[in-house]
Amino acid sequence: MGSVDAIGRFVVLERIGVGAHAAVYRAEDPVLEQLVALKVLSAQVAFDPDGRARFIKEARLMRRIDSVRTATVYDVAQLPDGRPYLVLELAERGTLRDRLDDLEQRAVALTVRDVRAVAAGLGAALAAIHDRGVVHRDVKPSNILIRPAAEGHPPDGYPDGVLLRDDDFLILTDFGLAKALDSTRLVTVPVGTPDYMAPEQQAIGAPIDGRADIYAASAVVAELVGRTHGAPDARVAAVLRRGMAHDRDDRHPDARTWARDVVGALDASLAPATVLGQAPPVATPTPTPPAPVPGPSRPGPVPVLDYSPGQPPAVRRRGFPGGPVLLAVLVAALIAVVILVLLALDHTGGTR
Repeated sequence: MGSVDAIGRFVVLERIGVGAHAAVYRAEDPVLEQLVALKVLSAQVAFDPDGRARFIKEARLMRRIDSVRTATVYDVAQLPDGRPYLVLELAERGTLRDRLDDLEQRAVALTVRDVRAVAAGLGAALAAIHDRGVVHRDVKPSNILIRPAAEGHPPDGYPDGVLLRDDDFLILTDFGLAKALDSTRLVTVPVGTPDYMAPEQQAIGAPIDGRADIYAASAVVAELVGRTHGAPDARVAAVLRRGMAHDRDDRHPDARTWARDVVGALDASLAPATVLGQAPPVATPTPTPPAPVPGPSRPGPVPVLDYSPGQPPAVRRRGFPGGPVLLAVLVAALIAVVILVLLALDHTGGTR
């Protein structure tokens, strides 16, 4: 399909993608005054009954899912030449592959938080489609669209994010290879993108279920981990190895378990490292003595005489009993007695 100005009532603005079976255009709906995506089946497939049936089945599966995690199908219409096309919700922020290519050109590495954001959003999207009985079979970065988070739904992006920013929200698109789980589950033709395709998708007659998407999602996350700085965390690598196990029975049983384990391992890799060993001694505070309990007053301590070693202790001499006053009285009395005796002797001598 060459230059296109209009498809039906829609004004074509630009072609935004092309694949083996269809081309996707950014267009404007002049009636509803909104931007949409138009997916037009290629001429090589449009007139093949099987190819045409798969294209219509894609629209029906997307309507069946009807989730905030998938692109909304507004209508199915047909060009004058008979080719069918889908009218889809437009995710104006491009695909995850667009973001990765841009960062690669600018030599910007991803952070673990970026990987975590994609793993959480992708896990939620897979859980949504699997709950409604659909396996995608072609999960890859170019089929993961980015749009603003819908009202009431937390975004996958975060402020200052490198890969997903602010209110970025991941959704799945391109259900051309999707399969309803309640239909035949055996592989009739190997389909998918080799770098992300589970082994059972290549085996004719093999059963297919949601674990094929878990394999592909693990390959997507492994690609992102490879774009971060440093060696991959051992716990993250172990979870991704399980998700990409050759035998599907060795993988995670469902998308929620896969997302829980991947996000948990990424969170653990972000936690501060803990060094095992002897803990440093913890200072024990000196206990404060309890305040004395008020009670009867007691005599203070008896002073101890100070003396030098080797010297005999000083001997305290005992004084006159009664003290100096009594001594003075006795001396005075004694003097008076002596005077009286002397006077008596003198009188006696004078009278002879």
